[in-house]
Amino acid sequence: MRNSEVVASVFLIIGAWQRHTPTPQAKFVELRPGLYRLNFSWELHVAAPVPVAVWLIESSPNSWMLIDGGTTSSKNQRAILDGIQTTLSSAEDTLRLVLVTHGHPDHTGVLGKLLDLYPNIKVAYHEKEEPFLSGGKGYASVPGDNLQFNILKRLSPSVNSTLVPSSRALLLKGQSGDVSDVFTYANWLPKGVLEYHAVPGHTPGQVAFYHKSTGSVIAADSFTHISSWWPFSNVKSISLGSPPFSNSVEMVKGSQQNLAVLPGTRTFFPSHDAGDGISAKAIKEFVMA
Repeated sequence: MRNSEVVASVFLIIGAWQRHTPTPQAKFVELRPGLYRLNFSWELHVAAPVPVAVWLIESSPNSWMLIDGGTTSSKNQRAILDGIQTTLSSAEDTLRLVLVTHGHPDHTGVLGKLLDLYPNIKVAYHEKEEPFLSGGKGYASVPGDNLQFNILKRLSPSVNSTLVPSSRALLLKGQSGDVSDVFTYANWLPKGVLEYHAVPGHTPGQVAFYHKSTGSVIAADSFTHISSWWPFSNVKSISLGSPPFSNSVEMVKGSQQNLAVLPGTRTFFPSHDAGDGISAKAIKEFVMA
């Protein structure tokens, strides 16, 4: 197990009991044309802060999609809601769709408030994640192929597994596809803007999103890119790693390999990224190591 994986595992255990004290950014930052990120810190006191990202994509003029919902911290939720209002500043700007990479609580924190504030909005996620977001099932019920997961799932906080009413849900089906396929017709979301790719292993239904025009992969928790930190040391370095709390290590490896060979990719942006993304070349080298 890589050091970054061990550190991130500690983060998750501590996070079950420690208070979140984030320092959110003031606004979404445009990292690539039409692709915006709000990256805030999830402070866990005894270790380096864990960055958590949410995304906005302008699919066509004045039409927007949000990817993920951040942590359950009220400050982080406020930062996301304020960031949406700041970025969608024109009267014509409309938030059309929320996409969820997977149902862990650091990716779904603001969903409840968003559903209340935007009564017509839909939430899209993979069909294999439906039991954990709409069906009342917890991740503790998922069988694991590794000791780490089987221990951590009993220590982790429970999640709201009926967070998204089925009437508000849209399901992404199969191994991959175009996000526009979930709609019979949506002139605000042309085909080719955003693909989804199933990347199971961290959860049964995790997906990554491929923003084709910029070659950017929003990799969810297929990879981590966080600071390694050890007690009694002042040395902190950002390193690429695999996610902790994954039900299947073997499936994570397979998902990483599938993402690494996607044609046309330039930059990968994990949900937990202490930098400004990872080059496709570095991802391929990591997968082949």
